Amino acid sequence: MLSFRGVCSAVIAVGLAAGLSGLPVGAASAAGTAPSPSQRDFADAATASGVPEPLLLALSYQVSRWDDHGTAPSASGGYGLMHLTDVSVADIDDARGLGEPPSAELIAGDESLHRLTAAARLVGAPADLVKADRALNITAGATLLADRARTLDSGALPDDLAGWYPAVAWYSGSTQASGANAFADDVYESLRSGITRTTNTGDLVILPPTAVPPIAKARLLETNAPAAECPAELNCRWIPAAYQWTNPANTNAYGNYDPADRPADGNKIRYIVIHDTEGPYAAAIASAQNPLTVVAAHYVIRSSDGEVTQMIRTKDIGWHAGNRNINSESIGIEHEGIAKEGATWYTEAMYRSSAALVKYLAARYRIPLDRTHIVGHDDVERSNPATLAGSHWDPGPFWDWDHYMSLLGAPVSERPGRVHPGDIVTISPDFATNKQSFPACSPKPCTAVSGQASNFVYLRTEPREDAPLISDPVLQPGGAPGTPNAEDWGNKAVTGRRYVVAETSREWIAIWYGGSEAWIFDPRHDRVLVSCDGRKIAPAEGLASIPVYGKAIPDPAEYPAGITPDIALPLQYRIPAGQQYVAGEPHRASDYYARFDGANVPLNHTLVRGTQVYLRISLAHRWGFVKLSDVTFVR
Repeated sequence: MLSFRGVCSAVIAVGLAAGLSGLPVGAASAAGTAPSPSQRDFADAATASGVPEPLLLALSYQVSRWDDHGTAPSASGGYGLMHLTDVSVADIDDARGLGEPPSAELIAGDESLHRLTAAARLVGAPADLVKADRALNITAGATLLADRARTLDSGALPDDLAGWYPAVAWYSGSTQASGANAFADDVYESLRSGITRTTNTGDLVILPPTAVPPIAKARLLETNAPAAECPAELNCRWIPAAYQWTNPANTNAYGNYDPADRPADGNKIRYIVIHDTEGPYAAAIASAQNPLTVVAAHYVIRSSDGEVTQMIRTKDIGWHAGNRNINSESIGIEHEGIAKEGATWYTEAMYRSSAALVKYLAARYRIPLDRTHIVGHDDVERSNPATLAGSHWDPGPFWDWDHYMSLLGAPVSERPGRVHPGDIVTISPDFATNKQSFPACSPKPCTAVSGQASNFVYLRTEPREDAPLISDPVLQPGGAPGTPNAEDWGNKAVTGRRYVVAETSREWIAIWYGGSEAWIFDPRHDRVLVSCDGRKIAPAEGLASIPVYGKAIPDPAEYPAGITPDIALPLQYRIPAGQQYVAGEPHRASDYYARFDGANVPLNHTLVRGTQVYLRISLAHRWGFVKLSDVTFVR
């Protein structure tokens, strides 16, 4: 998931794949059906702005898929069907895991992050109204595009569709020619092919195939791109993420990744992290090309056809997971989608492209194909206890881990049956029949979800169906019951994750989870499967409880002179004596010290090694680190 905070959008009513393969182009008009409200809004906006209606439709499709989420922004801060941006420094999350956002002045000075204000000014309307009113949003975005086209063409609107190419490329928000051209190319391909889709508000919108003149002369200048690191069978392209200094007075002010030489430099690539973009494919790419967003994953995959865009070389460290240890040892893959709408975004084409890419990367870097090493962003713990509550929960409850792991050739293979205290078990509800519902989420407005296939089981305080959901010390620090909201990740155990059984009671199984017992309803003994292997840890003898950490870094005294040491603060969880957890592989304490290359900083790009050894454990919804010296292994 990209780095902007607080995203929760309305649920799409009709599947993306179904929408793209719906009525043939022209079917509505041929049948005498009146244009839908959205279609009329585009026609009216085209007349008011002078932007050709087909071009306006194609551009809007690339930035919003014509879906209306009311006043909720995308992850990259865009509003409405025209994705008009309005971003402040408070909206920037910490995908790097260092806790240093760019300055408010830099954010305020970047016009690509404030398109809403500019568009509202052009149409003479309040910005809040442009956010909320669909027709006004389309007109404002079209007017902004036309204004840019006039600026680029001596005050006149282009004579043909090809002439609009530079303005369309600018609308992408990408700061580099590669990203701007790629966005414009996608818009013009939509024009050529045509699109028919039923939107989340039930409107049928039709873009007929449109002839486009040659546009080669209009393309922005760009350097030759290197080949993408992808398997030969995938449709891959290279568009670089930003690596740019944003404040010469601060060697830490740059985006959006760290150059490295993994694994030769000692940073072993252990994990692949699965994300969703929380917005359109084009917006995710544009965000990664802006150094002020402080976010970029190595790859982005498109929903409709599985196209792959690589943005960071795999040897380099992307800022994607919000945890410096995990960033330095992982490859991040973004998938176009919105977590609460996953069922409509996570297409078979996307699953298959992603699985092919992961298998290629896993073979190249010897990464085991299991749910300990192929993880979701929601498995990754924030390293700072102060920001842990803001941890992202993508790819969310509708990502089909069962199917995905099968595509990787690594299906869940544990055995079903009765379990006993002390057993290691794997969470494995049947995705198709495990129907879950969510209420409308808060504080952001979004539509409730009812009866969708899901990848998790709820966790309760007692072995009865009316018992409260467990509370999480991060999300409910006062001990209030958890909620069934999708974004309340503290009371949900996800497919593929492994835990130790604490006790059983008829149709219920209790697992050790985040320092407490959590009960799972398993009447058919098929939602929790018994594992045949694995290592268990417990607090060492004589310790009443042990702390859990978000990162495995050296002690302050182990940093060389010239590098300010980081400090590992315990998270809000403690493991009491008597509880047991599944342990992953050991991590020797390490910290990759990096500053901007152009800053000429001594000891830049140094991997600091410590003597402390940590174990990564399956703690709760997320993983955590414990010190090896604090634990004992249990048979």
